[in-house]
Amino acid sequence: MSQQKMGTHYVREICQAFREVADKISFPDIKEKLIALADEAEPIAGKLYFKTQKGTEEMVEYAGELEDFVNQLTGASDAEAAQNVCSPYLAKIEKSVKAAKTMKVRMT
Repeated sequence: MSQQKMGTHYVREICQAFREVADKISFPDIKEKLIALADEAEPIAGKLYFKTQKGTEEMVEYAGELEDFVNQLTGASDAEAAQNVCSPYLAKIEKSVKAAKTMKVRMT
């Protein structure tokens, strides 16, 4: 059996990366936002995966962008630069989290 990752694995990897990078950076607002988003997303990893029929593809895209995000964030020289790095990436994940939290499951 192949060891193919599912969307839930990607969600957990992203959350773990957020916690690790939060430990490395010295910007309290961004650190708090990363940890809060990880704490919010991890418990609903299954719902995030099933948010759309393309749940895995969406999480693969986010995970693919994660390394660049982490590198840019840890290399940010000041809080403003770090905020500019965080805003677009975190906005996509927050949108997915919000959609998953408000999603209604229809059993057919």
